[in-house]
Amino acid sequence: MMRTTAFSKPNKLVIAISVACWFPGGLYAADLKFLPSISTTGYVYDTKTGNEPSTGTEAVSVSPKLVSYFAGKRASGSLVLENTTVEQKSSEPNTDKSFTELSYSSGISIIEDVLSLSLAGSQNYRVIDTSQSYISDKVLSSGALSKVSSHNAQLSFVTPNPRYIGMAVQSGYSKTKSNETLGSLTNLNSEGYTASAQIYQGRRLQSLSFLLSSQFSDTKRESTSDLTSTLTSANIGFKFTDDYSLIVTATDRKYDIDENSITTANRQNLDTTSYGAGIRWQPSDDRFIDVTYNNLDEGDNNSRYVGLNTQWAFSKRTFLGFTYDKNFYGDAYDMDFAYKLKSFKTQASYSESVTSYSRLSIVEGTSSLFVCPIGSTEFAECFQPTSIEYVLQAGEEFRSLNSFTTDITDETLFRKSGQISFGFNKRRLSASLNLNYNRTEYLESAREQDSRVATLNIAYQLGRRNDISLTTSYSTIDYSDTDRQNDVLNIRASFTRALSRDMKLTVSARYVDRETEDDSRDITDSRLTASLNYRF
Repeated sequence: MMRTTAFSKPNKLVIAISVACWFPGGLYAADLKFLPSISTTGYVYDTKTGNEPSTGTEAVSVSPKLVSYFAGKRASGSLVLENTTVEQKSSEPNTDKSFTELSYSSGISIIEDVLSLSLAGSQNYRVIDTSQSYISDKVLSSGALSKVSSHNAQLSFVTPNPRYIGMAVQSGYSKTKSNETLGSLTNLNSEGYTASAQIYQGRRLQSLSFLLSSQFSDTKRESTSDLTSTLTSANIGFKFTDDYSLIVTATDRKYDIDENSITTANRQNLDTTSYGAGIRWQPSDDRFIDVTYNNLDEGDNNSRYVGLNTQWAFSKRTFLGFTYDKNFYGDAYDMDFAYKLKSFKTQASYSESVTSYSRLSIVEGTSSLFVCPIGSTEFAECFQPTSIEYVLQAGEEFRSLNSFTTDITDETLFRKSGQISFGFNKRRLSASLNLNYNRTEYLESAREQDSRVATLNIAYQLGRRNDISLTTSYSTIDYSDTDRQNDVLNIRASFTRALSRDMKLTVSARYVDRETEDDSRDITDSRLTASLNYRF
């Protein structure tokens, strides 16, 4: 017999932020929508683990969902709330479960173009160990999931159109919790405080340019020492011709971490200071190249190097940003690239940072390649905007392409992350290809993890009522401290038919295959599902 499960009681922070999302912002709302729906899904799947015989199982899930959003002159916001109850015909314990997930965001312009407040957060379920990525979900191996909640608020101030000196100030608060963490009996429970300030030249200063900035971040961790970082930088330019300037630059990076907790020998000292001078060539406002000769101080070590920083708009549709520098780990790179045509778009990025799981869970990568309805999970419902600078309309959001392949842990992380995405949208066909690479060093446990993920999405509209889609991904995870390997192939094909204006039927097939260094950890899962969705 199917159990009826109420939504879990939200905590005080969620209530406070949800109220803030709708008041006073709701006073300005020009478009307020409530879109309730319910989905019922039946599963028939066959799973084989290691050398054990395969087992066939049937399951059913019921998922009521509420999507709400508003958009006004001075405020906008959205809320997605969903509860999924899963019942399985299985002799295994704890296979019947209920999952409540939510996400929200809101932006309020307190003083137009000067002072603004943004709120965002989520509660969802993620794998504790990245080796379970693309395997575990609410039906299969749900015990490998942990509930993770993240909430953050940010207040921003900027001087509008400054004549001589401009200023931008931001302050933020975040909180991240998880029921379980990898290799620990304690829960993840951290609070984060951030503050940043920038001072820059105004529009009337023609021969002098400057950018002075400072960023402070403090993450308070329950199970280990706090992670505090401060980044201060200065860049000052003196123009001596129309296109050329003499520049001086300096950067100071400080990480207040208990060095006794860092077991990686070559990562004992993370603090660095660099300074130098050079030439800037800037033929236009959106094109410049900086070449500098710098000195790097890292504890007792001192080195010199040539640095490069450029932001170059080749055209309205093509942009490249690239930085080469030195840091405590050696050569340091940062890159952003975008190329946008009417039907085809691509973008790429690469970054390196000292961070933590809680900081990563707050800032997840997004992509401007595809726009989707708020709360949508199907690629077939998304589209690629034809304009270069698309402005989101009410009820829309950019599709997230973040590849979150980090163990749930309270450790300090040193992370190198690269991504390249391609998008195509013309007439009835939409397609995207995403390639992600992440190298993560867990500094307190001296572990290294390399993950590579390739994801292909294809959707084709057969007619006004029917569409088909294919999603396939291949991921590989390597571990430096052991001989473990984890290669996962995931393929899903689906057919959707609109039975009426408010009801649609989706039939899909999924195949998952994981190969590891140990036969007992290999998994093959084949699944057929039929889902009926009704919008009220």
